[in-house]
Amino acid sequence: MVATKPHAVPKSKGGIDAEDARRRREASTIQIRKDKKEEGLQKRRRPAAAAAAAPYGGSSSSQPPQQARTATRSAEAPEPGLAETLKSLPEDVQLLNSDDRGQQLEACIRLGKLLSIERNPPIAEIIEAGVVPRLVQFLHCFDDPMLAFEAAWAVTNVASGTSEHTRVLLDNGAVPVLVQLALHEDSNLREQSMWALGNIAGDSPRCRDLVLSYGVVPRLLPQCECEQPRAGTSAGPSHLSSHPHVYQPPPGGGQASLVAQPLLSAAPTMQRNATWLLSNLCRGKPPPRWALVEPTVPVLVRLLQRQTDDEVLTDACWAISYLSEPPERIAPLVEAGAILPLVALLSHTMPSVQTPALRAVGNIAAGTAAQAAALIAGGALGPLQRLLSTGKKELRKEAAWMLSNLTAGDREQVAAVCAAGVVPKLLDMAAHEEYEIKKEVVYALCNACCFGSAQIACGLAQLGIVVRLCDLLELPDASLLLAVLEALEALLRAGGDGFGINPHARLVDEAGGCEKIEALQMHENPEVFEKAQALLEAFFGADEDEEDPLTAPLATAEGFSFG
Repeated sequence: MVATKPHAVPKSKGGIDAEDARRRREASTIQIRKDKKEEGLQKRRRPAAAAAAAPYGGSSSSQPPQQARTATRSAEAPEPGLAETLKSLPEDVQLLNSDDRGQQLEACIRLGKLLSIERNPPIAEIIEAGVVPRLVQFLHCFDDPMLAFEAAWAVTNVASGTSEHTRVLLDNGAVPVLVQLALHEDSNLREQSMWALGNIAGDSPRCRDLVLSYGVVPRLLPQCECEQPRAGTSAGPSHLSSHPHVYQPPPGGGQASLVAQPLLSAAPTMQRNATWLLSNLCRGKPPPRWALVEPTVPVLVRLLQRQTDDEVLTDACWAISYLSEPPERIAPLVEAGAILPLVALLSHTMPSVQTPALRAVGNIAAGTAAQAAALIAGGALGPLQRLLSTGKKELRKEAAWMLSNLTAGDREQVAAVCAAGVVPKLLDMAAHEEYEIKKEVVYALCNACCFGSAQIACGLAQLGIVVRLCDLLELPDASLLLAVLEALEALLRAGGDGFGINPHARLVDEAGGCEKIEALQMHENPEVFEKAQALLEAFFGADEDEEDPLTAPLATAEGFSFG
């Protein structure tokens, strides 16, 4: 594992630690981290609609991305009830257990169609019929790619079910043979095995680690980098010579061998499935062993740099985002050159690409000061400013979250964020955004006050941040209230030179802030009322020894007079 030494950050005048400011919102960050639609794609089912057009009755290599990722079905008649659907299951089992290769193939096809039903597929019933051991046995038919393909199709949809369903596949030894099939010379079988492995790896960290333990990553990486053939080119035997045989079937097992095929002839879905499997191998907590996934880093970065396929880019970005947690794993990503392509993808036209790219960039921003500075130098602030105005709520939220990490850095980072012109937009969002987004915006603004220079604080005050912070003093979130109070303290310190009236204190008073801070002395959270009391005493109270200006004597030529 490559680790980076955490940088030391001095305490600010307000008593906030910069590292603590980055980490203290962990609960909120975890909520942001939850993959909603994307997490739902960790398992995919093979659609029955593809059966007619695909080789072996399986998947067509020319399927559109959405069809490859969903379990749609284009049957003309309505789906029958479960009892009607399962009427043929005993016959299917009988065919499956026959010694006739044709009947075995027919049984696999029929079971695959049953498992491809869009709503409530009868996975449990098919498992209870005892067919899984036989299906796994057919995966070993390296000399009959048609039969192995149909068996792999059925296994893929079994693995799309619950963890209990997936466990049955593990107990019957499906993983090692699927890993072997990932380098089969038949491209359809190779692709189907990767799909099945992706479903298994996406089930849980335990399943992910099991797939990794069989050495799937070295077999998978060449598939991720395959390219489409240009006109007039072909992958001939000479190209095969650079790919050694990694598996030989047992004697008498037939002519087919499992080799790393020439990848220039691979279909687009091959690369999509390979990259999607790779992303599932990188995801989950606890994270996978670094030694097992470290070889994916340069391949993933090259995909970000060279790819134009939206699905490949999406899954490559998710993989990078998974690899960037915990923070000590960020350094090898930065060293491999991940920052520039990730920043470029923040401006991609597809939100499905922007979202994981922003997730990955946000993780890097939460790393060391040097890593955050590298993001700024890589031009991240421009796309972030545009994302604050996007119509996608989650993108606005994560863009604000990332800015809050950048403004929790050193003064140079805060100055760069302010110089990018994002503050007016953040102030507007703090007033009008819904609460979940507003929280991230407020943290970004408060961190800028606390970790920027006094000059920055004064500039923020001129832009109207004092009024906006005073408006937020009635928030229900105690941790957010503390951040607002600490930001006001930093602004008040920056405005006071020890002589005359503090202009920032006057702004707080004019915005009704004094009354709200006084009310916070009754807050149920002790940290909130102690901070409110300290602010009042430091910036709005009178010293005991200070004389009341209405009763203090006035110096005149004749002596002192009292008003």
